[in-house]
Amino acid sequence: MENPAVRDKRGGKVIFLSHCCLNQNAKVRGIARYAGAVTPLVELLLQEGVGIYQMPCPENSYLGNMRWGMVKDQYNNPMFRRHCRRLAQEVVDQAENYLQCGYQVLGFVMMDGSPVCGLNRTPRPKNPEELWGGMTWYLPEQVYVPGRGNFCEVLQEELEGRGMGDLPFAASPEFDEVGNMEDALAQVRGMLGVE
Repeated sequence: MENPAVRDKRGGKVIFLSHCCLNQNAKVRGIARYAGAVTPLVELLLQEGVGIYQMPCPENSYLGNMRWGMVKDQYNNPMFRRHCRRLAQEVVDQAENYLQCGYQVLGFVMMDGSPVCGLNRTPRPKNPEELWGGMTWYLPEQVYVPGRGNFCEVLQEELEGRGMGDLPFAASPEFDEVGNMEDALAQVRGMLGVE
């Protein structure tokens, strides 16, 4: 099966990352923490020889690069969740195929602080009774609360539905208010089985 002239060096391990872990240019303007990719995370994965699958960005593919920062509640509508479901089905198709072909799927790394890809923390309205929307000269206050973003919820539902719900999740923090990078890297090291 192998080409005698080429030695196949693949490690057989893959991890799935939120899009902005590899492309900070996809983030809402003003909150990119790195110039290109989340450097400490990507360096760890490269050092350990892990294949990286970049999941699509539901926000960017739905609203584009000129979107405003939003809270989970604004995205929590049937149209956006359908968009997330379609993307999640494609992502889980890939994960399932890797498993079928004998690869190790080490898990999923989300982006805490995101209304869509948050795993542990997501932005919500400070006053849950206040409706968001309207013109940009009035922006209600938001807070970061425990909970998952829309895409994270739908992705985990899709994995559960296919009997793959035991795959681990971790999250890179969007900024210090929602988590610590060293703690996130420790979680990812645990997924990789390294100290």
